[in-house]
Amino acid sequence: MKRVLSIALALCMLLSCAVFFTGCSVTGSSEYPVTVRDTVIEKEPQNIVVLNDVLADIVSYIGYDIKMVGRSTECDQDFLYVVPTVGTAASPDLPAITSAGTDLVIADSSLGADVKSNLEAEGITVLLLDVPNNEEELKQLYIDLGTALGGSTTGSAKGEDGYNDLLDMLGTMNTATSNVVQTVAYLYINENGELCTFVKGDLDYKFFNYNGNSNVFLNQAEPQVNVSELRIGSPNYIFYDSEDVLTYLAADEELNHLNALVNNRTMQIPKTAFRRYGTSAEDAVFQILNFIEKDNKATSDEATADIAATAAAEETAAPAATEAVTDAPVEEAEEDENVITFSVQDE
Repeated sequence: MKRVLSIALALCMLLSCAVFFTGCSVTGSSEYPVTVRDTVIEKEPQNIVVLNDVLADIVSYIGYDIKMVGRSTECDQDFLYVVPTVGTAASPDLPAITSAGTDLVIADSSLGADVKSNLEAEGITVLLLDVPNNEEELKQLYIDLGTALGGSTTGSAKGEDGYNDLLDMLGTMNTATSNVVQTVAYLYINENGELCTFVKGDLDYKFFNYNGNSNVFLNQAEPQVNVSELRIGSPNYIFYDSEDVLTYLAADEELNHLNALVNNRTMQIPKTAFRRYGTSAEDAVFQILNFIEKDNKATSDEATADIAATAAAEETAAPAATEAVTDAPVEEAEEDENVITFSVQDE
């Protein structure tokens, strides 16, 4: 009986060990290979080159920018300045890429077929990904990049978590505005010299509207701006792509009296920031909120300081006024009161 029990225990231990070591083996190998958009990645990439600015922004947001050994000149985000450039997105520098020990290049469809073939001939995997057009595609892009760079389980989860974290953060900022909701607008000049803004339904429109204020172009159906609509809406704050926008507005008699221009409440934020859907987009929304919040606080502080200064002046002048009361004390007091009231309202 003891012998049978010993054999049974031994078998159990052997089975447990087998399961344990098999589990370790599965855990160690199950992440790779992975297939992303028909591209097979055999093992975890260690040195990557990213040739598209949108893709680079997302790679950074999910924490895999540490793997970047090269970027195209189009990836001009400040936080990527330490990563060497390796030519343009369409014509990258092949020797520079290979000398960096690159094992994965992430690019878009602008990469020529011959360049792709040359990279692959050097043993470098090339992953082509499209820039997303909607939230569903954006979420899938996050997951695909995570999967490619971190594996089918760990990387995929990291990508999805990154997407959810981005929306959570934007949602938090969207509700972190001051008590007074401001009217805002975003403007840029297109290649035809027309004044434009973001279009409802597009991702850049969605990201801009996370600023928690009231967009005067909330129902914009096409990029071109209706001048009359902008004049009537007269936003309190204008955010713009380049100085050409301010030049355009200043030269237009219908627009050069907009509230934002008269009160010098304008701020330049490149439109590419809202079209990078990661670190850049989050930072752009933060800049908007910070600019409006600081401006409101400054205005409030100035008004308070002015009132305090007026009150101090009254206190200083009070003894003299008391001593000088002779013929018409009532009229003088009324004049002083009117001056104070006008000063506060004017601010």
